[in-house]
Amino acid sequence: MKIDLLREPELEFGAGRHVDIRFGLKNHGPVTFDDPVAPSAINVALVGTPATIDRVKDWLQHCRGGITAKDSKKPNLFPAFPGFGADTCFHADWVNSPKLEGTINRLELERIIEREPRSEGVPQLVDCFFDECRRICDNVPVDVLICAPPQEVFAYADIGNVDTDSGDESAIDPEADSERLSYDFHDMLKARALELPKPIQLIRPMTYDENVKETTRTGRVRQLQDPATCAWNFHTALYYKAGGTPWRLARSVSDFPSCYIGIGFYRSRDQQRIHTSVAQVFNERGQGMILRGGEAYKSEDDRQLHLTREEMAKLVKQVLSDFHAEWKHWPSRAVVHKTSLFNKDELLGCNEALDQIGINSRDLLSVRDSFIRLFRNGQYPPLRGTFLTLDDVHSILYTRGSIDFYQMYPGMYVPRSLEIIAAQTEESPKNLAREILALTKMNWNNTQFDAAFPITIKAARQVGSILRYLEVESRIQKRYAFYM
Repeated sequence: MKIDLLREPELEFGAGRHVDIRFGLKNHGPVTFDDPVAPSAINVALVGTPATIDRVKDWLQHCRGGITAKDSKKPNLFPAFPGFGADTCFHADWVNSPKLEGTINRLELERIIEREPRSEGVPQLVDCFFDECRRICDNVPVDVLICAPPQEVFAYADIGNVDTDSGDESAIDPEADSERLSYDFHDMLKARALELPKPIQLIRPMTYDENVKETTRTGRVRQLQDPATCAWNFHTALYYKAGGTPWRLARSVSDFPSCYIGIGFYRSRDQQRIHTSVAQVFNERGQGMILRGGEAYKSEDDRQLHLTREEMAKLVKQVLSDFHAEWKHWPSRAVVHKTSLFNKDELLGCNEALDQIGINSRDLLSVRDSFIRLFRNGQYPPLRGTFLTLDDVHSILYTRGSIDFYQMYPGMYVPRSLEIIAAQTEESPKNLAREILALTKMNWNNTQFDAAFPITIKAARQVGSILRYLEVESRIQKRYAFYM
């Protein structure tokens, strides 16, 4: 048993590297800042009530000029937002016009909320927003659609009011049995919007209106990030959804071109049908592709979800075929992160597919929450990057914890560690942990690097929450931008 402290991974931006996303973007610009096809004038559609549309436009206009930093003794944790425009670090601006606006009658929304049970009302609310989004896409060139429901819609129809302020990303897990996942407005609208040619972005009223307060179902007031951080997160996601690449993993010239695959599972809404796998594919540039796998089953031996040998082989072949179609080359290395343990059949199926394509370098890992806790002297939790090697197979990694760059622990509750279980690996446990730590910084919705899970697992779960609302034969979008 050995404890190490892994160095915070750097990310690559347009003109340099940095450990922090916001400072990296501010100092070096996004990766695609000089790409001629990178977004420069983003056609932004706004869908909501007349009041929410006006308030979102006012907020976006306010953000254009930048937002001052929060008054704090921790300037690295709360940097100012530099603004969003052609003359800012993003080298991009947003464009809107009356033709890019879809208004929804607030009285109609209130009628649905007052009269309909959630099982009937949530689909009707989704229809209201989807119909306006589709109308705009059919008539006007658009890059991103911003949906701005009033607070009443979220209070009635969204699991956002579940008490998840702890920052525990596993608190809402699509692999869990839960009736509250049956009619979630956010995920249901995202699923319906997969029919659209462009991604949507939901914005909650408390993001743009400081007078709006949300309470969780336990009665606690939801804590929102400071205004500058909210602006950072929103506009970075907007830039990515419009087709830009804000940052990517920092790679050495000697590193093999890698394909990162996340495999998770989600339950059907009726809780009766067999579980279905979902895969999330990323390359070192951070470009995500979505795939839907075959049926899974719960093993009587370990009570975990698994794929058959045939389904695993089929899934990995499809992943790599789509990777080749997108990038015109095969990866030299495949990394598979799975939310449950690998069994013998899954290993055989995975190796069969990789052998057929000729990919010899492979690392197959299970990544999941750990109940092991470490303690350090003083009041703060262990440092992010604390790595405990238990044996040749099992290790523990703190992806959340105290952060030197921030000079504090940015969370509210005791952080949980991750358990890494090596099913078949070539890289050393420490190198695999470094890679997982870096992949926690590849979430385009979060510019503060304190995510718990690598994007492979985070995205697989996120996609599963959305795909549960679709029939198995439904067409899905492959770009990750449609699911975040």
